[in-house]
Amino acid sequence: MSNVCFHCGDPIPAGLDIVSTLQDQRREFCCYGCQAIAEHICGADLSMYYERRDTNTAKRSSSDTSALFDLLNDDDLYNEYVYQEAQQHTIQLSISGITCSACAWLIERHLSNQYGVISIHVNASDALATLVWDPNKTTVQVLSQSLQQIGYSAHPHRPGEQDQIHKAERKKAIIRLGVAGVGMMQAMMSAIAMYAGDMQGMEDSHRQLLRWISFLFATPVVLYAGLPFYKGALRDLKNRHFTMDLPVSLGILLSYGSSVIAFYTESGHVYFDSATMFIFFLLLGRFLETLARSNQNKGCHNTDLEPVIVKREGSEKVIPVHKLTSGDIAKLESGQTIPVDGILLSDFTNVDESSLTGEYQPVAKHKGDLLRAQTINVDQQIELEVTNIGQNTQAATISRITERALSEKPRVAVIADNVAHYFVLAVLITASLTYAFWSFMGEAQAYWIMVSVLVVTCPCALSLATPVALTTMTNAFKQQGFLVTRGHVIESLAQTKQIVFDKTGTLTQGKFSIVKFVNLSECYSEELLLSWISALESQSKHPIAQTFHSIPPSKVDHLQNLPSLGVTGEIDGKTLFFGNAALMLQNDISFEQQQYAEPGKLTLYLADSEKLIAVVSLCDALRPEAESVLSTLRDQGVRLSLLTGDTATSAMSILPRDWFDDYETDCLPDQKWQWIKQQHHRDIVMVGDGLNDVPALAGATTSLAMGASSDLAKLHSDAVLLSDHLETIPLALKGAKRCRKIIKQNLFWAAGYNATLLPLAIAGLIPPWVAAIGMALSSLMVVVNASRLNKL
Repeated sequence: MSNVCFHCGDPIPAGLDIVSTLQDQRREFCCYGCQAIAEHICGADLSMYYERRDTNTAKRSSSDTSALFDLLNDDDLYNEYVYQEAQQHTIQLSISGITCSACAWLIERHLSNQYGVISIHVNASDALATLVWDPNKTTVQVLSQSLQQIGYSAHPHRPGEQDQIHKAERKKAIIRLGVAGVGMMQAMMSAIAMYAGDMQGMEDSHRQLLRWISFLFATPVVLYAGLPFYKGALRDLKNRHFTMDLPVSLGILLSYGSSVIAFYTESGHVYFDSATMFIFFLLLGRFLETLARSNQNKGCHNTDLEPVIVKREGSEKVIPVHKLTSGDIAKLESGQTIPVDGILLSDFTNVDESSLTGEYQPVAKHKGDLLRAQTINVDQQIELEVTNIGQNTQAATISRITERALSEKPRVAVIADNVAHYFVLAVLITASLTYAFWSFMGEAQAYWIMVSVLVVTCPCALSLATPVALTTMTNAFKQQGFLVTRGHVIESLAQTKQIVFDKTGTLTQGKFSIVKFVNLSECYSEELLLSWISALESQSKHPIAQTFHSIPPSKVDHLQNLPSLGVTGEIDGKTLFFGNAALMLQNDISFEQQQYAEPGKLTLYLADSEKLIAVVSLCDALRPEAESVLSTLRDQGVRLSLLTGDTATSAMSILPRDWFDDYETDCLPDQKWQWIKQQHHRDIVMVGDGLNDVPALAGATTSLAMGASSDLAKLHSDAVLLSDHLETIPLALKGAKRCRKIIKQNLFWAAGYNATLLPLAIAGLIPPWVAAIGMALSSLMVVVNASRLNKL
């Protein structure tokens, strides 16, 4: 009969008999809540959880958070916490009770089996889960109750709220550090007195009293301050993936255990001072390392409690930001941060968009323009109509994308983790052999030499070398308006040998103007024909279409986009086509192309099902920085290629042939993709912006979409150039190479440090407390070195 609960590990009260047969064995519980959770876990074929968890404890029935999720029935709060798309909703949950990777595994397996769940990903270190579900099949309230069935409680999470959790964790870390510091000082004072007694003579009763004092002060340090190391070691043993916590825990417990034995038997030496000093310096190094990393990853502040003036029912009210709803008219003062996405109703203002694009020059905004959350209204008091709030703003989307990119480990990070794992195994073997050798040689300090070997070779710096540099570089890119959306981007940019550019909207500004209009019809006026074209282009976000959006459109039906060709639709019962010459030929519209085409101009044609009606000539301007950027990239040894759907004449009129190594025109979407596939090497970056670039973006090693790209282009890209400034591309390549260099330096330092000090530790020249200082400084050195990547 067991004395502890099978599920939570708590003692079972005397006389209580709550039993179930699980996994073909008798299981006993401390309460009916634990019994229900365990039966649910095993009944859902998730009993592997009990084998994977790193301790014999788990969460008992958690507090009921149903009422908290019921608040999300309020549409306003729902918009704040849930990102909504047509067929899926996404929420981040802060989960209480996660103690190890087995908990994350259990939650992911359990929720992924629930009806309507599309995906669930749990970050065990942050206790954050990203849940995606189909709102037509289930609700977040139902899923939260399902989570409680296996003993975990969840709270809706918003970016910024995690700061409160981090503050609580830092508070605990400071308390542990304080306990370790006080205990170390008192143990050291007793140790100094005992060392003096060894030289000058001391009565045994006095010596035993000093040992008592050392024991009393060292015990809370070892049992409380050192607790994080023991939890990590148990996790490592359960998961069979070893980190620095295992050798550290062995060093602490062995030194403390042997000292306790020597203390009670009143024989041999006690090393309570070494054990406490060891823990103190380890905790100090870890705390400083955490502070350094947090300074690199400062997020946006939560602005929910900031007041905002809103117009409702004919009067102005001051409300908190989170009470804003779509359709509200908000009034913002100059210098105020814009809290939501909205449409400018005032005539004019300047907006600082550096938080999103990295561009510190204020951008002029006019009536009807879209304003983004977390940008700053610079000039004057304005009014805007709220369109998106909470998780549906572009700023929140950028935060989600960044978090996803940081959670994806590139190949070099995976290799470093695996190396660290096997390195720990080698350390354990080396320490054991060291102890055996010195014991055989009769060395009294053999035990402490082994402890020094365990500590000095801990691969903490090796494990940090790659991820801390990648995180710092990703955040630096974001500050410059270069949004990394996939984890492999920095690694692949550092190896880039070729960049493929689209033309329109990428190397050119994508802002066309009508320079010539030829009316070939005697029945329709130019004004009417332009309204037809405006109607046909009304649903498109392509730069060409933007040229006609200011013209009042006619009513159009059966509108269809034809990638790389144009558009078609029905107006007043007449089927119309508007696009390039290829579209006309495809629909058997015959005409003399040379008669209307003009060098340096983009020529488009309007036709019905029988004949040509009108010809429009447009002109696009090259981005002013394009030539210098291409020249800089060429100087960096990058091969430059142009893939465009424009004709050779049109392309060469604005982009000289000698600017590129490859020059391909008249390319359809699949032709761009096929061309990229046929290249001899894989280190290719594709830069594009339109719907016709999507296949090429998806097929390139690394894809970069312009900030004004179509949503589909951004979706299939690995990074987004939010600033729309091409100068950022060579900066990003240079930054990625610097990042790779820093990673190599960190790995070299970490490996060199271990290789240099290991022989000294084996030789008995380094005491454990010095080894602890060295390990902490090694980890801190890696973090400080990576901080040099904060700026491009």
